[in-house]
Amino acid sequence: MEETSRARLVNVWHIGAWNRNVGDWALAYQLHRLLNEQGRPRDVTFKFYMVDSQRTYFHQALVDQMNEEADLILVGGGGLIFFRPEDKSISGWSFNIEPEKVCALKKPLIVYAIGYNRFAYDETEFPPATAQHLRITQAKAALFSVRNNGTRRTLIERYGLDPNKIDVVPDPGICLYDRPIEIRPKRNAAPFIAVNWAADRPHQRYPKPSEENAKYFLISLKTALVQSVKDLGTQILFLPHLMQIDTDIFEYFASGFPKGSIFSLHHELPYIYAPPGEMLYAHVPFFTNVFRQADVLIGMRLHNCVLGFGAGKPFITLGSHPKLGFFAEDTGLMKYKIPLVDPNEETPERMYATIAACLKDEAYKEQVRSALCSELQKLRSFNERLLDLVS
Repeated sequence: MEETSRARLVNVWHIGAWNRNVGDWALAYQLHRLLNEQGRPRDVTFKFYMVDSQRTYFHQALVDQMNEEADLILVGGGGLIFFRPEDKSISGWSFNIEPEKVCALKKPLIVYAIGYNRFAYDETEFPPATAQHLRITQAKAALFSVRNNGTRRTLIERYGLDPNKIDVVPDPGICLYDRPIEIRPKRNAAPFIAVNWAADRPHQRYPKPSEENAKYFLISLKTALVQSVKDLGTQILFLPHLMQIDTDIFEYFASGFPKGSIFSLHHELPYIYAPPGEMLYAHVPFFTNVFRQADVLIGMRLHNCVLGFGAGKPFITLGSHPKLGFFAEDTGLMKYKIPLVDPNEETPERMYATIAACLKDEAYKEQVRSALCSELQKLRSFNERLLDLVS
């Protein structure tokens, strides 16, 4: 009887934004499965120990444990190049560790598809520590990658990183490992539009007067969607990513729609929305399956577009955040967008025209599928380089 070889177990300390945003949990879930899938032919299997990058201080005893137990240290993906003064980050971004401790890491460090995450109207500058820390992290990393070319340009031009040591790798959220789940109110014959609206940080998302503009754009989008229900027979799914922050406006948003034409996922499938602070990992395959059931995704949070793209579905970027444009640019899918910047230009009528055109655009749907194949190949190719380090 032939002796079977045992797979080599690689212990990974995976550092990322494992907090209340299901989009970040989704990218981790997909990445873990994809790496294990690609590792099987090499008899490599990965075990992940997840550490929250924003809420964890990497004190010396924790760093010692990481150096002792980890075979690989993985930072990312997600919009980790993000700064809020109230976070009191030592690094000036979301990897809360002193520079000297980065230099003292003994196991291979891989920075995986991180993104520049400054809002369009955020007046808070990153501190001087950010650039130095990013350069130190890049120098230490065996592989250093960002999730789009826009982030790459920013890190080179504004933060002085080495352009020869920055790979561009798609967000791993594009590779769905979902499981079917029934959405009972969904009418199968109706065009199904899933809408995500982020209700936080209006002063950073909209030009001044920000509160007034936020209300105008919300009402305008609502008006456009009501018109799509009446003219095109659509059904609207309100698709929150964060409880409270994304869900609190639903009753206001839904008022005035024809009966049965709008519902929210957090009402219909409340069990896939864990309370803030709890792990969302187990809910990811069911949450992401919702994207397969939509005909068009409209997303203010980036992962609404990323996961929709991963499902091979057309998406419309919603909002001013540069990361939305970066993602659309890299995928070549910049045709449909609602920037929420100019109230004089972005009328309900123009929003409706954008939504109606996207629903009917068969060539765009084919472009989405073609772009997805290309981006998945880039993702898998980078993972093979990662596997070369641990095989």
